[in-house]
Amino acid sequence: MDSFHISSTGLSMNYMPHYLARELGYFKDVDLDVTFTVPTPWGIVLDDLNSGKAQAVEGGIWVPMMYLDRICDYKAFAKIASRCPLVLVAREPVEPFDWKYLEGKKVLVSGGDGASHGLFVTGCAKEGGADLDKIHFIHDFSSAMLYSLFLGGMGDVIVMQPDMAARVATAGKGYIIADLTDVGGTIPWSVYYTTPECLEDPRQLTGRFTLALQRATTWLLEHDGADCEDIIRRNWPKTDLQAGIDVINLFRRTGMWTPSVEVDRECLGRWQGFLEDGYVIEKGIPYERFVDSRPYEYAKAHLG
Repeated sequence: MDSFHISSTGLSMNYMPHYLARELGYFKDVDLDVTFTVPTPWGIVLDDLNSGKAQAVEGGIWVPMMYLDRICDYKAFAKIASRCPLVLVAREPVEPFDWKYLEGKKVLVSGGDGASHGLFVTGCAKEGGADLDKIHFIHDFSSAMLYSLFLGGMGDVIVMQPDMAARVATAGKGYIIADLTDVGGTIPWSVYYTTPECLEDPRQLTGRFTLALQRATTWLLEHDGADCEDIIRRNWPKTDLQAGIDVINLFRRTGMWTPSVEVDRECLGRWQGFLEDGYVIEKGIPYERFVDSRPYEYAKAHLG
């Protein structure tokens, strides 16, 4: 078996097809020994990729876009998540939710875990008609710090992972007012990207990986979240099991995982618009410049 190590930016329920591909033996079926680590801080994933310690990174597609022609020409080759997996939690119930609700509020959104959280919430708020000049974003801190600060009384709204939000709501410390998998729309939120050298490897490592990932994604869309119970127990022991199952089923209903793991052209354009507004990229980048479709084409050809 060939080794294929992934350096991941997080351990997240929206990466469930990855965990399932290992659990169900799909990686083994394509003769890949797939391992993964979640380094801290998350930026070490790039060191792992550049040094050859990892064959791919699991994370936001904004990184290869931002690095293109500046530092390294990484390329995305498969998609793992099509929606932002975060939720908004407030100190009061809000129904129906409107993005203009954030005006005049202090909104805690992590910056220490990467730029995508703030860029996405800001882009959605602008799309939703909110005046960004009236929203007081507090970032540049890790999710863990902001979580503690919110519980301590800082801010009016916090952007967080659903498992953490469920704990806050269960404890009566806040109200989930919007789920971004529902109100945030579709984008290629998380992908796998690698170096040009890995993509040219004659062993078709990325193609075989994509084939297994596609099979796991199809399986997940055809099964209830309860079928992921063992994975949830192992990886999120502090999260109520039923709450975890509910998150998986919510993700299934709202399009976190689409039938194809190919990186979407149309949805990518929307995300690029958010990145332009955030000054992360100067202008839209042609799809082929940072997406390599050959691994997905390999997967399609071998699905049978």
